[in-house]
Amino acid sequence: MKASTIFASVLAAVATAAPTSTVPEKRGSVDLGAFNNFAFANQDLQYLLAINGFDLQAFAQLAAFNNLNIGGFQDLFVSNSFSLNDLLQLQQIALLSQLGGLGVFGNFDLSALQVNLFDFGLINSIGGFNFADIIDQSLAPQIQAVIQQTQISAVVLKE
Repeated sequence: MKASTIFASVLAAVATAAPTSTVPEKRGSVDLGAFNNFAFANQDLQYLLAINGFDLQAFAQLAAFNNLNIGGFQDLFVSNSFSLNDLLQLQQIALLSQLGGLGVFGNFDLSALQVNLFDFGLINSIGGFNFADIIDQSLAPQIQAVIQQTQISAVVLKE
């Protein structure tokens, strides 16, 4: 028997044995205002949200129903920066949103999950590289048009 088969069997057994509830229970609260109502202050990040269609509703629900600590992402929504660190955080949000939307986390408590910035160690200054400096400013009207044409749904938390 292959190791991957054994691993999959063990995961399946753990998943079926995990306690579940039919009605999700709200465990935490999310101050949408502190996160700029999950709208990016930076136009370039808002553009990436528009063309990729990230499900920020699922992300907010992970915080409210699964105790995901999203406090580290607050600056991403309220600041007007567009750095390598910002892109890495956006990638984490995209991944967590997709997994949350698929129901992978179910009723698991994610409070112990450490979602932090990538540590660059001695070359930490690379994380602050500002991509806005290399984006042609003549593209700003086109970027804004895409943002306005794309339906970005508001985040609403239901109990």
